[in-house]
Amino acid sequence: MAFDGRLSATRAGKLGLNTVFTLGIAVSVIPVLLFILTFGYSRLSAAGRALLEERVAQSQRAIIASTYNFFGVVETGIGAVAQFAAADPNFFRKNESRDILYQTLRPIPQVDALYVSFEDGYHRVVTRIDEDRRSADPRIPPQAMWHSSYVDAYSAGADRRRRRTFFDVWPHVLKAYDEETTLDMPATPQYRLARERRAFVMTDPSINPDTGYPVIALSSPILVSGASGAENESFIGIVAANVTMQMLSEFLKANQASRNSLTLIVDADGRIFAHPDPEKARRRTEKTLEFATLDNTADSRIRQAAVKRRELGRDAFRFTSAEGEELNVSFLGFPAEFGRPWQVVVITPTDDFIGELKATSHVIALVTSLALLLGMLLIYLLSRSLSQSIRSLTRQSHEIQALRFAPAQTRASPIREISDLQQGFALLRNALQTFVQYVPTDLVRTLVSSNQPLGLGVESRNLTVFFSDLENFSTLAEAMDADELLLQVSQYFSTVTGAVGEEGGTVDKFIGDSVMAFWGAPLSMEDHALRACAGALRAARRMERLNREWAREGRAQMRLRIGLNTAHVLVGNVGSSERMSYTAMGDGVNVASRLERMNKRFGTTICIADSVLAAAGARLVVRDLDVVTVEGRSTPFRIYELLGLRDSDDPELAPPPAVPARQESL
Repeated sequence: MAFDGRLSATRAGKLGLNTVFTLGIAVSVIPVLLFILTFGYSRLSAAGRALLEERVAQSQRAIIASTYNFFGVVETGIGAVAQFAAADPNFFRKNESRDILYQTLRPIPQVDALYVSFEDGYHRVVTRIDEDRRSADPRIPPQAMWHSSYVDAYSAGADRRRRRTFFDVWPHVLKAYDEETTLDMPATPQYRLARERRAFVMTDPSINPDTGYPVIALSSPILVSGASGAENESFIGIVAANVTMQMLSEFLKANQASRNSLTLIVDADGRIFAHPDPEKARRRTEKTLEFATLDNTADSRIRQAAVKRRELGRDAFRFTSAEGEELNVSFLGFPAEFGRPWQVVVITPTDDFIGELKATSHVIALVTSLALLLGMLLIYLLSRSLSQSIRSLTRQSHEIQALRFAPAQTRASPIREISDLQQGFALLRNALQTFVQYVPTDLVRTLVSSNQPLGLGVESRNLTVFFSDLENFSTLAEAMDADELLLQVSQYFSTVTGAVGEEGGTVDKFIGDSVMAFWGAPLSMEDHALRACAGALRAARRMERLNREWAREGRAQMRLRIGLNTAHVLVGNVGSSERMSYTAMGDGVNVASRLERMNKRFGTTICIADSVLAAAGARLVVRDLDVVTVEGRSTPFRIYELLGLRDSDDPELAPPPAVPARQESL
């Protein structure tokens, strides 16, 4: 309603666009009409170029995000296997271990091979078999889909062999044989880097000699803790994966900025290792296959763009190629934390966005000179449609600013450029809708409304801080299978964050198996203590139901503990100029964390400070526990067990039917 009022006030006393156009033609006829055509073309052309740049930027961001996810899935998989190997190194010297490698490799299509290698030269691998591998090795059975092998340790001496097994449908064996080998995995780059850095590493891309396509090795060290703890960890080997670039190439092909644009991923030396057409990412020399580069690729557009970039010294520019085609070129580097100096390169013909506008302008000029009398009516009708579309786009911009993401009820404009703008608004809406899934909605709304860049800064606020944790989680984690643990912990996180979000809380972070959240920021909330209590009760009751389901399924139980504290804390953006986080900190946050641990002492589920009881009012039903002093704080205070909310007909919030005597709010 407020937006409609502002729109009406702006329009009051002003002529409509269609009336202005009609009167202008009537007065000046051809000169004014020609001026309008020229002006309209220049503005729409500028809008088209702006849309082109936005499309290119969106495409580049999507490709970088996809690449992060592409490698992140692999890192998670090999990290889990590395933890398994550290817990039981000898397991991967047994044939049973190949099932673990197969189960990890199978759901990650971008991984070509997954292997475990040790300092003594022992090496075990599971590999996908495709047509390229079959053609490279005639000993591979035609029906083979999977391959597993292991290489003896150096101690085997002259008898050291590679023992190979081929499968069609795992674990059905088709063929097995032994062969001599000189394989020395500890000498490979992925092994040496993981041993030197004792951390997850990624090698530079290389051409796989078996398949002829680009491959990158990712590896994670296997570190075994000594008797004195983590500081005496011993390096015993690696878990690694060979990642193909085929899926990235397919993603590039499916996410072109326009129908004739070209998107590449290159390294700092200009080597092209991800191309919509994988064949064009490599070139054959007299002796071997190698990566094509920006300067030696067969595509003249790429070569000219590389030369022009060096001449101009810029990463974004437009130029006219030797063939007379105007090209928009953009180089965007991956963030520094990615650890590789890669760049996404997008080359787009500007005619993909404004070519139709050029052709249409010529046609309009010819038609106008032949049909001047009908032109007045035509301009009237078209200008009315244009003004309606612009008003619609303006309305959509206000709705996006308010983060209202309901589908826009807008009829597609018959004008191609306006239709493109409508699609651009739809893309912007979708992008912001995705953004608010990672950042508190109220914070995003504040940032959009302020029209200011995100910066560091905190303020003192009275908040209610929430900490949750799982009892004996470390013991459970040691006893559970990694996949089972991941499934149950994910269900626990979903349960707790769902309860927090339902009561308007802000999830701050995940710390191991803990969840930190708060109420009262980024937007003020008068009843933040009461809302926090409701969120804690919902989380506790839902975890009880989830544990009952797990019990029926024969799964391990996970007991939830929650601490709540209301206090003045510092809240805002903290971190560095490159990376920051919206969080709360201070003594009040520490107290909430300590209260969560108090549950272990009293055998309770939700432990709250007296400040929460004072702030939430008389609706809380609590049980008096004790007067305590928590670690890091000398002043004692009273704590309570939260049992429910008085007079609530919601089963998740109502207190238990049997209530001890001291449950009234104090």
